[in-house]
Amino acid sequence: WTLHMKNGKPAPIQETEIPWGITANEVPGTAMENLCTNGDFYFFMEETDHFKNMVPENLVAKYDIKSLPQFAGFHTTHSNASRYDRNANFVEAVLLCKDNKLPFIQVTVGDLLNKADKLIHTEHENKLKDIREKNKDNQKSIDYFTGYENENYQKALKTLAKHNEKYKSNLQEPAYIHSLFSSIDFTNGMDIFTRRYIAEAGSVEGKFPVYKFAPGIVEQSKQDKPLWIRVTWYWTMTEERIRHMHESIINNFNFQYLYDFFYAPEKVKGQPYKPLRSPYTKEVVVVTEKSNAAKKAAQDNSSHFFEDFSSNPAGQKPAEWYSETSQQGSYSKVVTLPGTSEKWLEVKGHYGLIPNHLKKPLPQNFELSFDIAVPKGFTWGAKAFEVYLGTEGRFIENGRRLLLRLKPGFDGRAGETSLQGNFGSDYFAGAKTYYDAPGFSNNGDINHIKVMLKKQGESLAYFIDGKPVAAVAKAIPANAQFNWLQFNHSRSDAPAEKYFITNIKITKL
Repeated sequence: WTLHMKNGKPAPIQETEIPWGITANEVPGTAMENLCTNGDFYFFMEETDHFKNMVPENLVAKYDIKSLPQFAGFHTTHSNASRYDRNANFVEAVLLCKDNKLPFIQVTVGDLLNKADKLIHTEHENKLKDIREKNKDNQKSIDYFTGYENENYQKALKTLAKHNEKYKSNLQEPAYIHSLFSSIDFTNGMDIFTRRYIAEAGSVEGKFPVYKFAPGIVEQSKQDKPLWIRVTWYWTMTEERIRHMHESIINNFNFQYLYDFFYAPEKVKGQPYKPLRSPYTKEVVVVTEKSNAAKKAAQDNSSHFFEDFSSNPAGQKPAEWYSETSQQGSYSKVVTLPGTSEKWLEVKGHYGLIPNHLKKPLPQNFELSFDIAVPKGFTWGAKAFEVYLGTEGRFIENGRRLLLRLKPGFDGRAGETSLQGNFGSDYFAGAKTYYDAPGFSNNGDINHIKVMLKKQGESLAYFIDGKPVAAVAKAIPANAQFNWLQFNHSRSDAPAEKYFITNIKITKL
């Protein structure tokens, strides 16, 4: 078992959920089984461009194994499939070979057509034999199915002849074909290189190079020294634990030592394996002096919680907070906004911002307040900012909780906000209640409001900039105790789609 952080707490996961493998002499692609005859082994070396769509352009140099210097001497692919994880839509693969020379031969157009010629004849003979065996007591059926097979055979030969004529000037070029290739393509009159009928023009995307084992590879692979080592793993930007594994592999795993151990053992003789970087290296956390407001809150008996991020340098992750990463792999960070001297926490597609130093439970009756701002041009209709107060010791989507949502308006118009409780039909009736959020728009350079929730007994009052927005007499059971505070912003699709919060305060009433 390994652990990952879930809702700010370590939770166990099985190793098989985030697999990475190191194998010897594993075929680095998909076998073309109908061509693997007479001791030959043909296969696709499939690749995908999914990587470019998954990672923001400004982060490609950080994550792409094809551009990282530690992989410059090795053969790297963004493979199309994985035998380790059936849910993976692509897999990183690094091939380590003696002198970094692949023990495979890229198949030419001429070689592939010659192999196809043998395939067509062999399959025809096998089908005729199969027809005779299955219908040995029925000559009429033998004659019928034999005639049908002979017609298909002639169609396949005709298509192959057209291939030979069409590509007679390209016989020495590398062959690229689609993974859907089948011998039936010749019977159907289809061009195997374009996936179109032989009389049509055009080409098809998703074609892959075809390789075959070099002579003697099968016998050599039976020896005790591997001919090649294949290291594979799957990852994605949007899942933190898997992205972290990718970062650990590309930055810490010593691929050169693995290569030298098998192919240049004199270089590592007597040297134990060591990662490129120590896993025990800790990030240096810089702390600045707390603000006067933070110092005052620390001395105030009625102050249950206070955070203005004043002790965090700008650009740093907030200390004593858990932050899930965004789809771009970034953490929330402390910033100083133009025209202000305060520290703010930038929230841009970060779901699951949790204060680890919150005392639990919250007071029976309390005020929760915070400042929130958005930049100019915040996209109208973009994802809302959420404040989750739960009675459980962790986040539960449909648990007993209070959910506050906010998003700005546009061109000076009021924003939109809602409250939703989940304490049974006697409280809030389980439905959202929407209100205007006055003063919260997107036309100013910084659009800033102060939000306050006041829970007293069963009642809940909601204020923006000190002005009442809503008052619910029967909102929450009087004895409900909150044990969880979480801030969410589920997605950010544009540079201006971000929120800033500070002066988060919980006061006992």
